[in-house]
Amino acid sequence: MSPNTTPQAPFIAVSESYLIPANTSPTESAIGLIPAPTMTKLRNVGLPRIKDMRATGVTMQIVSHIPVHANPLSCAKINDALNAAIYVSPDRFAAMALLPALDAKEAARELQRCVTKYKFVGGVLGLREDVRVDDMDFEELWGIAETYRVPVALKEVWPTLDQTRDFRGYVPEALLGPLVANFNAARVSSPLPILQLYAAGVFDRHPNLRLIVSRSGLLIASLLPRIKSLFTTLPASQRPNRSFLDIWQHNFYISTEDVLDLGSMRALLEQIPMDRVMYGANYPFEEGGKALMAELKESGIVGREEWERIASGNAEALFGLGTAKGGKSTMGRSSY
Repeated sequence: MSPNTTPQAPFIAVSESYLIPANTSPTESAIGLIPAPTMTKLRNVGLPRIKDMRATGVTMQIVSHIPVHANPLSCAKINDALNAAIYVSPDRFAAMALLPALDAKEAARELQRCVTKYKFVGGVLGLREDVRVDDMDFEELWGIAETYRVPVALKEVWPTLDQTRDFRGYVPEALLGPLVANFNAARVSSPLPILQLYAAGVFDRHPNLRLIVSRSGLLIASLLPRIKSLFTTLPASQRPNRSFLDIWQHNFYISTEDVLDLGSMRALLEQIPMDRVMYGANYPFEEGGKALMAELKESGIVGREEWERIASGNAEALFGLGTAKGGKSTMGRSSY
């Protein structure tokens, strides 16, 4: 099927990054290692970014700040700045709030504040080794997300400078930034937090909780038989009420920013319902998303309607976006 006979659906990119221009991290984040051209794009949510979006067929970005080590006050300032940055372009941008992972109670309050005040469409929780997302302190956060019907994205937090020593070794200094930007998530991502949430009964208590994952989701997809086998060894009284396959198919969404080739895309689509997969371009770190989607369209792995759902329809449904004439997704947003 050629591009001339198949209409091109506008892309809604769901995992796009932003960096507050005045960013100062008290924990000395390694953000300074990001190459200067990428840094410039990260800090801009204006016409240059919109121009890049047009070039790649993206009509709307779901934007969130790079996950960093930040306290509740810093998260609030970051979210205030993001709302101000995107406020003039509601047809181009929607936002997810950065949540303070070390303070679960404040994370719940910040999600509620940003959803009710700014009409943010979800939250981002940075995964850290010193944070257990299955802790009961997070119950309020899951409840808020469920009540307001907004998803929470689980993302690997950006490393501190001290944590980048694993990347250093004998590599050229010029390679350090690209290594961190491209491979930090691969180094620290793990399916363990997802399994802990399931084993702790979070999805039994919050059956309508919706979580977005990327790299850790790809790992889960390949481990489904092992996970099923693991939990069937437990006595029935110690298992969650729902099967892992059930929560995997109904509570999780996967963005495709870490799906880099057609083989990986095919494998993913065999392991999760089509309506749970959303296009993610990983702007401004990646540039190959549009080409991969074109390859997917030509491959015959999915039909036209399924392809369009991955490109934009699933994101519209999850984030509550309305589609106006001309293919532009719009939503209401409160003033700053």
